[in-house]
Amino acid sequence: MKLFEPITINGMTLNNRIIMPPMQLMLGLKNRRARAFYLERAKGGVGAIIMCATSVDLLNDDQAWGRPDGVRQFVVSMQSITEEIRDSGAKVGIQLWHGNHLPAGNGAQIVPGAELVAPSAVDDRRELTQDEIQSIINKFGTASAKAKDAGFDFVEVHGAHGYLPCQFFSGADNQRTDEYGGDLYGRMRFSLEIVESIRKHVGKDFPIFYRIGAEEKRSGGITIKESQIFAFELEKAGGNVFDVSIGLPMGRNASPTKRAKMGTFVNLAEAIKKRVSVPVMAVGRINLPEVAESILNEGRADLIGIARQLVADPYWPKKVREGRADEIVPCKSCNACFIPMRSGTWKPGDPICAVNKQAGREVDL
Repeated sequence: MKLFEPITINGMTLNNRIIMPPMQLMLGLKNRRARAFYLERAKGGVGAIIMCATSVDLLNDDQAWGRPDGVRQFVVSMQSITEEIRDSGAKVGIQLWHGNHLPAGNGAQIVPGAELVAPSAVDDRRELTQDEIQSIINKFGTASAKAKDAGFDFVEVHGAHGYLPCQFFSGADNQRTDEYGGDLYGRMRFSLEIVESIRKHVGKDFPIFYRIGAEEKRSGGITIKESQIFAFELEKAGGNVFDVSIGLPMGRNASPTKRAKMGTFVNLAEAIKKRVSVPVMAVGRINLPEVAESILNEGRADLIGIARQLVADPYWPKKVREGRADEIVPCKSCNACFIPMRSGTWKPGDPICAVNKQAGREVDL
Protein backbone atom coordinates (compact mmCIF):
# COMPACT_ATOMS: atom_id res chain seq x y z
CA MET A 1 0.00 0.00 0.00
CA LYS A 2 1.18 3.50 -0.80
CA LEU A 3 0.05 4.46 2.69
CA PHE A 4 3.07 2.60 4.07
CA GLU A 5 5.68 3.86 1.64
CA PRO A 6 8.43 5.96 3.31
CA ILE A 7 8.73 9.65 2.45
CA THR A 8 11.62 12.06 3.05
CA ILE A 9 10.86 15.67 3.98
CA ASN A 10 13.84 18.03 4.03
CA GLY A 11 16.14 15.27 5.29
CA MET A 12 13.60 13.71 7.69
CA THR A 13 12.38 10.25 6.61
CA LEU A 14 8.99 9.00 7.79
CA ASN A 15 8.29 5.26 7.84
CA ASN A 16 4.86 5.83 6.30
CA ARG A 17 2.44 8.54 5.13
CA ILE A 18 0.22 8.60 8.24
CA ILE A 19 0.44 11.76 10.35
CA MET A 20 -1.35 12.36 13.64
CA PRO A 21 -2.34 16.07 13.48
CA PRO A 22 -2.38 18.20 16.62
CA MET A 23 -5.42 18.00 18.89
CA GLN A 24 -6.00 20.01 22.06
CA LEU A 25 -7.20 17.29 24.45
CA MET A 26 -6.06 19.05 27.64
CA LEU A 27 -3.47 16.34 28.33
CA GLY A 28 -0.51 18.72 28.41
CA LEU A 29 2.92 18.00 26.95
CA LYS A 30 5.52 16.91 29.45
CA ASN A 31 3.59 15.12 32.18
CA ARG A 32 3.23 11.33 32.59
CA ARG A 33 -0.30 11.34 31.16
CA ALA A 34 0.72 13.09 27.93
CA ARG A 35 3.82 10.93 27.59
CA ALA A 36 1.78 7.72 27.82
CA PHE A 37 -0.87 9.00 25.39
CA TYR A 38 1.60 9.97 22.67
CA LEU A 39 3.79 6.88 23.16
CA GLU A 40 0.78 4.61 22.63
CA ARG A 41 0.13 6.27 19.24
CA ALA A 42 3.80 5.96 18.28
CA LYS A 43 3.74 2.24 19.14
CA GLY A 44 0.58 1.92 17.08
CA GLY A 45 2.57 2.60 13.93
CA VAL A 46 1.90 6.22 12.98
CA GLY A 47 4.59 7.85 10.81
CA ALA A 48 4.68 11.14 12.70
CA ILE A 49 2.94 12.82 15.62
CA ILE A 50 2.33 16.56 15.90
CA MET A 51 1.84 17.53 19.54
CA CYS A 52 -0.95 19.93 20.46
CA ALA A 53 -1.05 23.65 19.67
CA THR A 54 1.36 25.39 22.03
CA SER A 55 1.69 29.11 22.69
CA VAL A 56 4.91 30.60 21.34
CA ASP A 57 5.11 32.52 24.61
CA LEU A 58 5.54 29.28 26.54
CA LEU A 59 8.79 28.70 24.66
CA ASN A 60 9.96 32.28 25.13
CA ASP A 61 9.03 33.30 28.65
CA ASP A 62 10.21 31.73 31.92
CA GLN A 63 7.43 33.50 33.81
CA ALA A 64 4.87 31.40 31.95
CA TRP A 65 6.17 28.41 33.90
CA GLY A 66 6.33 30.27 37.23
CA ARG A 67 10.08 29.75 37.69
CA PRO A 68 13.23 31.58 36.57
CA ASP A 69 14.43 28.68 34.40
CA GLY A 70 11.02 27.55 33.14
CA VAL A 71 11.83 27.37 29.42
CA ARG A 72 15.08 25.50 30.02
CA GLN A 73 13.28 23.00 32.24
CA PHE A 74 10.65 22.49 29.55
CA VAL A 75 13.35 21.78 26.99
CA VAL A 76 15.06 19.28 29.29
CA SER A 77 11.78 17.57 30.20
CA MET A 78 10.71 17.19 26.59
CA GLN A 79 14.03 15.69 25.45
CA SER A 80 13.28 12.33 27.05
CA ILE A 81 9.70 12.28 25.70
CA THR A 82 10.66 13.12 22.12
CA GLU A 83 13.42 10.50 22.29
CA GLU A 84 11.00 7.82 23.51
CA ILE A 85 8.53 8.61 20.72
CA ARG A 86 11.29 8.44 18.13
CA ASP A 87 12.58 5.16 19.58
CA SER A 88 9.06 3.78 19.13
CA GLY A 89 9.29 4.44 15.39
CA ALA A 90 7.56 7.79 14.89
CA LYS A 91 8.90 11.26 14.22
CA VAL A 92 7.51 14.00 16.45
CA GLY A 93 6.78 17.68 15.95
CA ILE A 94 5.01 20.44 17.84
CA GLN A 95 2.45 22.94 16.58
CA LEU A 96 3.23 26.59 17.38
CA TRP A 97 0.24 28.85 17.98
CA HIS A 98 -0.61 32.45 18.81
CA GLY A 99 -3.98 33.16 20.36
CA ASN A 100 -4.39 36.94 19.91
CA HIS A 101 -3.01 37.85 23.32
CA LEU A 102 -0.12 40.15 24.19
CA PRO A 103 1.72 39.71 27.48
CA ALA A 104 0.89 41.91 30.44
CA GLY A 105 4.27 43.32 31.46
CA ASN A 106 6.81 40.55 30.96
CA GLY A 107 4.37 37.68 31.41
CA ALA A 108 3.26 35.22 28.74
CA GLN A 109 -0.07 35.46 26.95
CA ILE A 110 -1.58 32.82 29.22
CA VAL A 111 -1.05 35.03 32.29
CA PRO A 112 -4.19 36.89 33.46
CA GLY A 113 -4.21 40.47 32.21
CA ALA A 114 -2.92 39.69 28.73
CA GLU A 115 -4.30 42.12 26.16
CA LEU A 116 -6.48 41.04 23.24
CA VAL A 117 -5.14 42.09 19.83
CA ALA A 118 -5.77 41.45 16.14
CA PRO A 119 -4.50 42.54 12.71
CA SER A 120 -7.21 45.22 12.73
CA ALA A 121 -9.32 46.61 15.56
CA VAL A 122 -12.51 44.60 16.10
CA ASP A 123 -14.84 44.26 19.09
CA ASP A 124 -12.60 43.99 22.17
CA ARG A 125 -9.35 43.57 20.22
CA ARG A 126 -7.09 46.45 19.30
CA GLU A 127 -4.87 46.65 16.23
CA LEU A 128 -1.30 45.39 16.55
CA THR A 129 1.50 47.88 16.04
CA GLN A 130 4.33 47.07 13.65
CA ASP A 131 6.75 46.67 16.57
CA GLU A 132 4.39 44.14 18.16
CA ILE A 133 4.08 42.29 14.86
CA GLN A 134 7.87 42.01 14.64
CA SER A 135 8.01 40.75 18.23
CA ILE A 136 5.49 37.98 17.49
CA ILE A 137 7.32 36.98 14.30
CA ASN A 138 10.56 36.69 16.26
CA LYS A 139 8.84 34.63 18.96
CA PHE A 140 7.86 32.02 16.38
CA GLY A 141 11.52 31.82 15.38
CA THR A 142 12.95 31.55 18.88
CA ALA A 143 10.20 29.12 19.94
CA SER A 144 11.15 26.88 17.01
CA ALA A 145 14.80 26.92 18.10
CA LYS A 146 13.73 25.82 21.60
CA ALA A 147 11.56 23.09 20.10
CA LYS A 148 14.55 21.84 18.12
CA ASP A 149 16.64 21.84 21.33
CA ALA A 150 13.86 19.82 23.00
CA GLY A 151 14.31 17.05 20.45
CA PHE A 152 11.39 17.73 18.15
CA ASP A 153 12.00 16.64 14.56
CA PHE A 154 9.98 19.50 13.06
CA VAL A 155 7.58 22.33 13.91
CA GLU A 156 4.20 23.28 12.48
CA VAL A 157 2.84 26.84 12.31
CA HIS A 158 -0.89 27.01 13.07
CA GLY A 159 -2.08 29.27 10.28
CA ALA A 160 -5.67 27.97 10.07
CA HIS A 161 -8.98 27.97 11.99
CA GLY A 162 -9.14 31.74 12.42
CA TYR A 163 -6.06 32.17 14.60
CA LEU A 164 -3.70 35.14 14.24
CA PRO A 165 -1.73 34.17 11.08
CA CYS A 166 -5.01 33.13 9.46
CA GLN A 167 -6.56 36.48 10.40
CA PHE A 168 -3.69 38.38 8.79
CA PHE A 169 -4.24 36.44 5.56
CA SER A 170 -8.02 36.80 5.50
CA GLY A 171 -9.45 39.88 3.82
CA ALA A 172 -12.44 39.59 6.16
CA ASP A 173 -10.23 40.24 9.21
CA ASN A 174 -7.29 42.24 7.90
CA GLN A 175 -8.23 45.84 7.11
CA ARG A 176 -4.74 47.25 7.55
CA THR A 177 -3.38 49.80 5.08
CA ASP A 178 0.32 49.32 5.82
CA GLU A 179 2.64 46.63 4.41
CA TYR A 180 0.93 43.94 6.52
CA GLY A 181 -2.44 44.51 4.88
CA GLY A 182 -4.07 45.84 1.76
CA ASP A 183 -3.57 43.55 -1.23
CA LEU A 184 -3.02 39.80 -1.19
CA TYR A 185 0.74 40.09 -0.90
CA GLY A 186 0.45 42.46 2.04
CA ARG A 187 -1.87 40.03 3.82
CA MET A 188 0.59 37.20 3.21
CA ARG A 189 3.56 39.09 4.65
CA PHE A 190 3.03 38.22 8.34
CA SER A 191 3.06 34.46 7.74
CA LEU A 192 5.88 34.62 5.20
CA GLU A 193 8.04 36.45 7.71
CA ILE A 194 7.14 33.91 10.41
CA VAL A 195 8.40 31.08 8.20
CA GLU A 196 11.51 33.08 7.29
CA SER A 197 12.18 33.73 10.98
CA ILE A 198 11.80 30.05 11.82
CA ARG A 199 14.14 29.07 9.02
CA LYS A 200 16.71 31.58 10.25
CA HIS A 201 16.55 30.15 13.79
CA VAL A 202 16.53 26.40 12.99
CA GLY A 203 18.77 26.19 9.93
CA LYS A 204 18.14 24.85 6.44
CA ASP A 205 17.75 21.14 7.29
CA PHE A 206 14.94 21.33 9.87
CA PRO A 207 11.43 20.67 8.44
CA ILE A 208 8.76 23.37 8.74
CA PHE A 209 5.10 22.38 8.40
CA TYR A 210 2.41 25.01 7.86
CA ARG A 211 -1.27 24.38 8.64
CA ILE A 212 -2.98 26.55 6.08
CA GLY A 213 -6.59 27.70 6.31
CA ALA A 214 -7.24 27.30 2.61
CA GLU A 215 -10.82 28.53 2.38
CA GLU A 216 -13.48 30.47 4.29
CA LYS A 217 -17.20 30.56 3.64
CA ARG A 218 -17.79 34.21 4.46
CA SER A 219 -17.82 37.57 2.73
CA GLY A 220 -14.28 38.78 2.08
CA GLY A 221 -12.86 35.52 3.42
CA ILE A 222 -10.03 33.39 2.10
CA THR A 223 -10.49 31.79 -1.32
CA ILE A 224 -8.75 28.68 -2.60
CA LYS A 225 -7.20 30.70 -5.45
CA GLU A 226 -5.62 33.04 -2.89
CA SER A 227 -4.38 30.08 -0.88
CA GLN A 228 -2.73 28.52 -3.93
CA ILE A 229 -0.68 31.69 -4.39
CA PHE A 230 -0.03 31.85 -0.65
CA ALA A 231 1.25 28.27 -0.52
CA PHE A 232 3.55 28.91 -3.48
CA GLU A 233 5.08 31.88 -1.63
CA LEU A 234 5.28 30.01 1.68
CA GLU A 235 7.25 27.25 -0.03
CA LYS A 236 9.71 29.85 -1.35
CA ALA A 237 10.02 31.26 2.18
CA GLY A 238 11.06 27.85 3.53
CA GLY A 239 7.91 25.78 4.11
CA ASN A 240 8.34 22.02 3.62
CA VAL A 241 4.83 20.58 4.16
CA PHE A 242 1.31 22.00 3.90
CA ASP A 243 -1.29 20.65 6.32
CA VAL A 244 -4.42 21.81 4.52
CA SER A 245 -7.50 22.70 6.56
CA ILE A 246 -9.99 25.58 6.62
CA GLY A 247 -9.84 29.15 7.89
CA LEU A 248 -12.40 30.52 10.33
CA PRO A 249 -14.86 27.60 10.48
CA MET A 250 -18.09 29.58 10.09
CA GLY A 251 -20.86 27.12 9.24
CA ARG A 252 -18.34 24.27 9.17
CA ASN A 253 -16.56 22.23 11.79
CA ALA A 254 -12.78 21.99 11.62
CA SER A 255 -13.29 18.51 13.11
CA PRO A 256 -16.13 17.22 10.90
CA THR A 257 -18.97 15.28 12.47
CA LYS A 258 -20.42 12.05 11.08
CA ARG A 259 -22.76 14.10 8.90
CA ALA A 260 -19.77 15.25 6.81
CA LYS A 261 -18.54 13.07 3.98
CA MET A 262 -15.35 11.08 4.48
CA GLY A 263 -12.31 13.14 3.44
CA THR A 264 -14.33 16.33 3.53
CA PHE A 265 -11.35 18.72 3.09
CA VAL A 266 -9.35 16.63 0.62
CA ASN A 267 -10.41 18.85 -2.30
CA LEU A 268 -8.58 21.75 -0.64
CA ALA A 269 -5.37 19.72 -0.28
CA GLU A 270 -5.68 18.66 -3.91
CA ALA A 271 -5.91 22.29 -5.03
CA ILE A 272 -2.85 23.32 -2.99
CA LYS A 273 -0.85 20.35 -4.31
CA LYS A 274 -1.29 21.66 -7.84
CA ARG A 275 0.74 24.77 -7.00
CA VAL A 276 3.58 23.49 -4.79
CA SER A 277 6.41 20.97 -5.13
CA VAL A 278 6.58 19.96 -1.45
CA PRO A 279 4.38 17.33 0.26
CA VAL A 280 0.76 18.17 1.06
CA MET A 281 -1.29 16.58 3.85
CA ALA A 282 -5.01 15.90 3.52
CA VAL A 283 -7.26 16.01 6.59
CA GLY A 284 -10.94 15.85 7.42
CA ARG A 285 -12.57 12.67 8.70
CA ILE A 286 -10.31 10.16 6.97
CA ASN A 287 -11.16 7.08 9.02
CA LEU A 288 -11.16 4.22 6.50
CA PRO A 289 -7.99 2.66 5.04
CA GLU A 290 -9.49 2.48 1.55
CA VAL A 291 -10.28 6.21 1.63
CA ALA A 292 -6.76 7.09 2.76
CA GLU A 293 -5.19 4.83 0.12
CA SER A 294 -7.32 6.21 -2.71
CA ILE A 295 -6.34 9.80 -1.84
CA LEU A 296 -2.67 8.89 -2.22
CA ASN A 297 -3.10 6.71 -5.32
CA GLU A 298 -5.09 9.42 -7.08
CA GLY A 299 -2.33 11.95 -6.38
CA ARG A 300 -4.59 14.26 -4.40
CA ALA A 301 -2.16 14.44 -1.44
CA ASP A 302 1.13 12.98 -0.24
CA LEU A 303 0.35 12.53 3.46
CA ILE A 304 -2.78 11.54 5.34
CA GLY A 305 -3.76 13.28 8.58
CA ILE A 306 -5.64 10.95 10.91
CA ALA A 307 -6.53 12.53 14.24
CA ARG A 308 -9.63 11.43 16.15
CA GLN A 309 -9.48 7.94 14.66
CA LEU A 310 -6.13 7.53 16.44
CA VAL A 311 -7.75 8.59 19.70
CA ALA A 312 -10.34 5.87 19.18
CA ASP A 313 -7.77 3.28 18.08
CA PRO A 314 -4.04 4.10 18.40
CA TYR A 315 -3.20 0.86 16.57
CA TRP A 316 -5.08 1.81 13.39
CA PRO A 317 -1.85 1.95 11.31
CA LYS A 318 -0.53 -1.36 12.58
CA LYS A 319 -3.85 -3.13 12.05
CA VAL A 320 -4.15 -1.80 8.50
CA ARG A 321 -0.57 -2.78 7.66
CA GLU A 322 -1.08 -6.31 9.01
CA GLY A 323 -4.36 -6.82 7.18
CA ARG A 324 -6.46 -6.62 10.35
CA ALA A 325 -8.64 -3.66 9.38
CA ASP A 326 -11.69 -5.57 10.59
CA GLU A 327 -10.31 -5.25 14.14
CA ILE A 328 -10.16 -1.44 14.05
CA VAL A 329 -12.26 0.36 16.66
CA PRO A 330 -14.08 2.94 14.51
CA CYS A 331 -14.23 6.60 15.48
CA LYS A 332 -17.82 7.86 15.76
CA SER A 333 -16.83 11.44 14.73
CA CYS A 334 -18.80 12.59 17.77
CA ASN A 335 -16.13 15.07 18.97
CA ALA A 336 -16.43 13.85 22.55
CA CYS A 337 -12.63 14.13 22.70
CA PHE A 338 -12.93 17.92 22.61
CA ILE A 339 -15.28 18.10 25.61
CA PRO A 340 -12.32 18.54 28.01
CA MET A 341 -11.32 21.74 26.24
CA ARG A 342 -14.87 23.10 26.37
CA SER A 343 -15.90 21.82 29.78
CA GLY A 344 -15.19 23.49 33.08
CA THR A 345 -15.90 20.31 35.00
CA TRP A 346 -13.52 17.87 33.26
CA LYS A 347 -10.47 16.77 35.25
CA PRO A 348 -7.38 14.69 34.36
CA GLY A 349 -8.22 11.03 34.31
CA ASP A 350 -11.77 11.48 33.02
CA PRO A 351 -12.56 9.66 29.73
CA ILE A 352 -11.97 11.66 26.55
CA CYS A 353 -13.30 9.17 23.96
CA ALA A 354 -16.72 7.61 23.54
CA VAL A 355 -15.34 4.33 22.19
CA ASN A 356 -11.90 4.07 23.82
CA LYS A 357 -12.09 4.48 27.58
CA GLN A 358 -8.30 4.14 27.84
CA ALA A 359 -7.59 7.23 25.71
CA GLY A 360 -5.85 9.82 27.84
CA ARG A 361 -5.79 7.34 30.72
CA GLU A 362 -3.03 5.06 29.44
CA VAL A 363 -0.82 5.95 32.40
CA ASP A 364 -3.54 4.79 34.82
CA LEU A 365 -4.59 1.62 33.03
